[in-house]
Amino acid sequence: MKPGCFPFILLWILLAAAAIAQQKVPEQAYRNFKGPNGTVIPAVLMDKTDTEAVLQMRNGKQIKVAFDKLNEDDQAYCKAWSKEKAVFLQKCRGLTIRQCLELRGYESFTFHFENGNAIFIDGKLNGKPAKLLVDTGAGTSLLHAPFATSVGLTVGPMDEKILGVSGEAPAGWTDVPTIQLGEAVFKDRRILATDLLKDKPPGAKTREDGILGAEFMAKLDAVISYPDRRIFLRPDRSDQDEAGLGKTGGSVDYRLFKTKEGKTLRGKVTSKTPTVATFLLVGGKTMQAPIENFMPDDAVYLKAWSAEGAQFLANCQDLTVNELLTLRNYQTFHFERRGNHLFVDGTLNDNKVTYMIDTGADNSLLSVAAANKYKCEVGPMDQEVWGIGGKAPAAVTKIFKVTMGEAILTNRKVLATKLTRGDDDADIGYVGLFGADFMRELEAIITYTEDRIFLIQR
Repeated sequence: MKPGCFPFILLWILLAAAAIAQQKVPEQAYRNFKGPNGTVIPAVLMDKTDTEAVLQMRNGKQIKVAFDKLNEDDQAYCKAWSKEKAVFLQKCRGLTIRQCLELRGYESFTFHFENGNAIFIDGKLNGKPAKLLVDTGAGTSLLHAPFATSVGLTVGPMDEKILGVSGEAPAGWTDVPTIQLGEAVFKDRRILATDLLKDKPPGAKTREDGILGAEFMAKLDAVISYPDRRIFLRPDRSDQDEAGLGKTGGSVDYRLFKTKEGKTLRGKVTSKTPTVATFLLVGGKTMQAPIENFMPDDAVYLKAWSAEGAQFLANCQDLTVNELLTLRNYQTFHFERRGNHLFVDGTLNDNKVTYMIDTGADNSLLSVAAANKYKCEVGPMDQEVWGIGGKAPAAVTKIFKVTMGEAILTNRKVLATKLTRGDDDADIGYVGLFGADFMRELEAIITYTEDRIFLIQR
């Protein structure tokens, strides 16, 4: 045994014997703490002082360990840790990501897939129902010109050009009085409209009435969650929110609830019986209402409400989305914004590369130049990809390995095409689109508030 090793181990044993038992912590919350001599102790950090950490071991006992008895990584972890995280792990871990976000002022929408992996939500355009494609790869929002005219909007001269993977298409500016996404309302927006069916066969139908681009996602602090199949937005970030948050405040302290009569209230649950919930509303008033009077999603939330939610509001408000997800063992990656586009680093066949994050792409897509450069198996250009601007030739391409952090995808087939309209797209700054197929598989969560994407591989 190395000199100094026995005293260190003895310290752990003696302190463990003297500690008191604490409540059981989920297995995934444990971390392998290491001393300078390599001793590994699976434990959960429960509290700290300026000089020592309080760790809870698997047997429920707590021990105190001086920071200088831990290795550098664990010291940094302990110093960055907060009491809020401990409260969350002990008392609020049963809350879903959806509950955590809604408790912090987000409104959520179910998104759906239509014959592919791209995601769609329902909204209103000029007061009329609209099906919108959520597209992080779109630098700006777009309307399908025939739909725009069908809801009473005037599409201007088609003297603008928009560019897509497959080429370009003419577009015209359109004044839109209102765009509504749940309680979030945008007024007097000017958006380009184009024919989203350009060059498609006669009788083809578009899946979307419009494309909801990155500018709206950024404005509303969007969180896109593939495991929840939901998109979360902050209505108080819009021009007008129907719940009146801009006037009354409470944007991160209260949740939106909707009744079957179409009314919206903003409040937090303070108690409930099996049939009636008591709310503290924005402004300080208290009210009671039968749970059955609420819309199905809210009724489910109210029936499932527990003291965990109250603990979260009381003790965990300052936890970031990043902290909430890393506490659940998600890997986190910072993405770079170039204009409204999102880029994240990864590898392609063990080469360091950059991908564009594109929720609007049903399937991931490579630049054919990058596919050849990084030794993918590129087949003949006998396939087609469709997008704004029509269609373009593509090749079935075998990727041997894609990684992002510890997530590894092997032996995948995607299409490769020319991503630019110039003579060469070998130096465009990214190798292709990290599409919705990979994001669904890796249960991705994207947050615009913190410029991060989270992945987990089951």
